[in-house]
Amino acid sequence: MDELDTLADYVSRLTYETLPEPVIQRAKQLLRDTVGVILGGMQEPEVTALARYAAREAPGPAALIGFRAEVTAPWAALVHGTAGTTLEMDEGHAFARGHAAIHAVPTALAVAQANGASGRQLIASLVAGYEVAARAGVATHLRGPVHPFGAWGVLGAAAVAAWFAGHHANDVRGILELAASYAIAPSFETAYQGATVRNTYAGLVNRLGLLAADFYQLGFRGERGGLETTFGTILGQSFDPAALRAGLGESYEIMRGYFKPYSGCRYTHAAIEAVLALREEDPVKTTSVDAIEVATYDIAARLREPAPKTALAGRFSLPFVVAATLTEGSAGPEIFSPEMLADPGVLSLASRTTVVEDPNYTAMTPSRRPARVKLIFSDGRYREKAVYGSKGDPDQPMTAAELEAKFTRLATPLLGPEKAAKAWSALGRLEDFGS
Repeated sequence: MDELDTLADYVSRLTYETLPEPVIQRAKQLLRDTVGVILGGMQEPEVTALARYAAREAPGPAALIGFRAEVTAPWAALVHGTAGTTLEMDEGHAFARGHAAIHAVPTALAVAQANGASGRQLIASLVAGYEVAARAGVATHLRGPVHPFGAWGVLGAAAVAAWFAGHHANDVRGILELAASYAIAPSFETAYQGATVRNTYAGLVNRLGLLAADFYQLGFRGERGGLETTFGTILGQSFDPAALRAGLGESYEIMRGYFKPYSGCRYTHAAIEAVLALREEDPVKTTSVDAIEVATYDIAARLREPAPKTALAGRFSLPFVVAATLTEGSAGPEIFSPEMLADPGVLSLASRTTVVEDPNYTAMTPSRRPARVKLIFSDGRYREKAVYGSKGDPDQPMTAAELEAKFTRLATPLLGPEKAAKAWSALGRLEDFGS
């Protein structure tokens, strides 16, 4: 029995009753957080247009969250996967170097609704999909130009679909091998440029994971060893199958993920916290700041564009994020509005912000994601702050109150305060729901 056989066997045997209580609680946190970021993303114009298109073209049994329409499960998974990445606030996994939840939750929600499944079944399927996606991410060393959304995440969506179909281990393996051929070629450059095709990557492979399970039922088969080919040769530089079963059933990757309090690429978060800490220590008059220096780890140091043209590009710009956070004292979706992206003061400050790699910080990754921000004032004074992680990391988790506040902030514009509160409460009692 090889590593993929072991993982497939685990998925086929997983039930709600086999899950430790902390994993169940974490899965419910994950669901609450992901539903919140989906609701936030559903308010963006292109996502609203996508939801309307799906409602018109593919009516079905799965509700579009925050949008009064029901569509087929594949379309719900696509729309929600797209919405959930749009604000860059979805849960992530540092050791997988990507985002596992958004490649499992949309599919789990869609298939559970389409099948009239219970809340406990939804939780179990979510854990199955997350574990497969995250372990595949840990196993994969993606090539530099490849964005993690849309790559190994297709396996998480396929695992959810295989779990709901009740397949035995050999068939689960077959579905995962078939799904490996449906990973897309997601370019990281799209994020730097702010090309919003990037926001569709996760949604697309949520749908493709479902199709892989359907096509397997129809008799189509994937490449034997397809995971190694796709993620170790084509999209990745290497693939370590041992990660697929390391500690399987004893340690859970879902417990190693992080939640995001800020609306920006995770690579910007340590710098955001450094800026907020500097502001809290002593108010900063931005007009007196002559220059800003940011030192961080290798991947984060690539985010150097000082004048992003779109909200997505802004979320991948350390100069802009630092300048906007210093100006506004916050780093939520509001700092990426068209007005902020065009703000002369923010852009001037961003143009005077330099970003460099600190090799010592690079050596600390992926377990730590540091940054140091230095404010240099026009009178020659300077102040600096180093941060070695950020809020939401496993070692400094967001509190229950902070997670609820994030959900409320994102959900209220669509649902209103009363329904948002009811949604938060209901998602926390999911195991009690028969359907």
